[in-house]
Amino acid sequence: MNAERKVIDFNTASRAQHVKIGVLVAECRSLFQKEFKPILVRFFGKVDDELFTLSDKAVSSTQQEMYFEAMRYLRREREQIERSYLHAVLKGYDEFWTSPSRPVCASQVQSKSPDEDDFALVEHEDLEEELAVSTLINKGNTSHHRDLYALNQRFAKVLGRAEVGDEENPVAPHRLGHSFADVLRPLTLELKVKLILFKLYERYVIGELEGVYDFLNEALAKHGVLPEIPRKPKQSKTRSSGHSNEKVSEKSPEYTAPADQTAYIQAIQAMHTLLSAWRSQVGLPSLAANASEPGVVVSETREVLGALSALQDPEVTAQFTEALQSGEDANLKQVLADRLKADHGDKRTLAQMDEDIIDMIGMIFDFILDDRHLPATVKALIGRLQIPIVKVAILDKSFFSKKTHPARLLLNQLAHAGISLTGDEELEQNPVFRQINSTVARILGEFAQDVGLFGEVLEEFSQFMEQEGQRSQRLEERARQATQSKEHLLLAKKEVAEEIAARLRDRALSPRLKHFLTTHWKDVLLLSCLRKEKSPDEWQAKLALTNTLLWTLSAPQSNLERKRMGQRIPGLLRALRHELEGISLDPKQIALFFKELESVHQALLSPEGDSVDPRIERELEAVSANLPEVDDLELGELTDFQDAEIEEEIIMISEAESAEEGDEFLKRVSRLEVGDWLELTDSQGKTLRVKLSWISKVTGLRVFVNRRGMKVAEYTLNGLAAEMRRGGAKIIDGKVPLMDRALSAMMTTLKHPAKQQEGDESAPPSSGSTAPAL
Repeated sequence: MNAERKVIDFNTASRAQHVKIGVLVAECRSLFQKEFKPILVRFFGKVDDELFTLSDKAVSSTQQEMYFEAMRYLRREREQIERSYLHAVLKGYDEFWTSPSRPVCASQVQSKSPDEDDFALVEHEDLEEELAVSTLINKGNTSHHRDLYALNQRFAKVLGRAEVGDEENPVAPHRLGHSFADVLRPLTLELKVKLILFKLYERYVIGELEGVYDFLNEALAKHGVLPEIPRKPKQSKTRSSGHSNEKVSEKSPEYTAPADQTAYIQAIQAMHTLLSAWRSQVGLPSLAANASEPGVVVSETREVLGALSALQDPEVTAQFTEALQSGEDANLKQVLADRLKADHGDKRTLAQMDEDIIDMIGMIFDFILDDRHLPATVKALIGRLQIPIVKVAILDKSFFSKKTHPARLLLNQLAHAGISLTGDEELEQNPVFRQINSTVARILGEFAQDVGLFGEVLEEFSQFMEQEGQRSQRLEERARQATQSKEHLLLAKKEVAEEIAARLRDRALSPRLKHFLTTHWKDVLLLSCLRKEKSPDEWQAKLALTNTLLWTLSAPQSNLERKRMGQRIPGLLRALRHELEGISLDPKQIALFFKELESVHQALLSPEGDSVDPRIERELEAVSANLPEVDDLELGELTDFQDAEIEEEIIMISEAESAEEGDEFLKRVSRLEVGDWLELTDSQGKTLRVKLSWISKVTGLRVFVNRRGMKVAEYTLNGLAAEMRRGGAKIIDGKVPLMDRALSAMMTTLKHPAKQQEGDESAPPSSGSTAPAL
């Protein structure tokens, strides 16, 4: 009895023991606070840096403002957030030693009784936050499992208990993560910002806990609390395929199902009425209804699990999935009943709850196999997991209602990874496809009844995809930078062209000078325009020099202006030569220009044929030094300046097609965000899946990359809308996780079976549950 006590019993403990425990608990509290607070301070510093960087790299003014406002808000509230969070953590620590433990956070407890609506989708933001918290907790538990195991054992020893779980330990990732989520909840921050905070918290807080745990373990061991920790029993890596007589195994330490599944079982029982109505509508008999017939034996759950394990052979699952995809009548329940009869004799049927679960999982996989957003090859692989998932749902009823269940998360990740693959690729050589195939093969080969395997496989697959993503991100960043540089150049050319065109408009110049300004002088301005953001004064100086040049090429209105012009020309000539040499212009072209310039200036400043100001002549001789002698001023065919000559390269900036206002396709394109996927189809019917990588803040140009991060397409807003209108581009829905969409479709079918049947009257039931295609 004492071993199970959850509160330190100071009444029965000796006074000396009382004091010793109190001192030890206080020392650990002080030590934790000392080591944890600097980690928290560094974390908020990283948050500030990250938000500033994201604001600087934002693809739209809206995003830029969102990140910048979040940065300012968090700077203002940082002290209060730090104080509140540390107070909550320390309060939890104190309550752990003085109050009955609560393995599940209070914020997670639901007050209402579950029913069929519990299977419906929750709010998207709540789901995203819950997934983020679950991810950081799982990664923390995995990274620090040795230290946590030792700390849990020592805390349990101090409390006089048999054990302390990761969810109870007040300084473990579970409590720390949920306390952080509670502190963030009331803050006025966008979901994107909160998800960034969770990711940074995972990296810079959870990832830095090893030292904290080391100090705590050392302090406890020093005080004689389990100086030597017995090794944690290792989980067998080799799992049998399962037999009919095997019993339900203990859950893996990596994943713990709810201790009391009564609430979840009640929810499934509440679904029975809907399932019965659905079976009646689609004409599907219930095997459980045969339980009252003479000679019929209702199979126990352990027998059903054993039979399912026997059917989990990779070849069998592949054939079963192929039959489902081809529309054949593949009835998993009947196959299962036949297997049970072969194993145990007698006529076998299923318990009502087992049948309901099999039917629900079958409907989910019907949706998956019919999902147009997934490539057929990926659907075929994921479809092979139907039998293992049936076993998971039987073993752990929370599968249907717990969005962070590792089996559900794994299905979501497999589907998300498969979005980038197409049937036109050599998939056998594709590393992502090979990893999906390997993951499915491991589940089929190793999963018996240990649901914890899904947590292990999920962690491995997540690490692979993270590494794969890092490789593609480098190429993707190069593609973005190359496109941005190209666009920057074209925009600079356009701006220079407009500046020159505005100055030449309604101005009479010789063809030679006009050609010079629209070719060589354009290059001088272009270099300065490209550096305008870093050196705005230089750009303005070049425009001022251009204005001065054009002023000296206009007839003076008075003798005073003529005199001023004569005074400015020597300095102008020096500046012009300096700029032309800066672009490495051919010396012959420079000499020709100055000859032409001399002729025009002489005509303007000496209309009566008088000699030019000696200062100008001396300056002309100086600037012409080391230039070739040029007597022939013919430059070949000279044309007047035309805007088209400068703008002909700026194809991506102009819209080839205009869309009507309110056009549905234009609206769809406008709603696309960076990270969204599309499927493009060329004229030969070849398909390619691409991800939106970058949207220009200036022109609206959209750049698309493939799975490896290489740029494969770019469209303007109207151009992409036109492509969608022609059917050459389709949006792939990957924002809502696969399992959420599947469960939502299942609930829609169960609540409106008649409508579903009307939409697919010609298709016979052909899934594992013999449900119609969703």
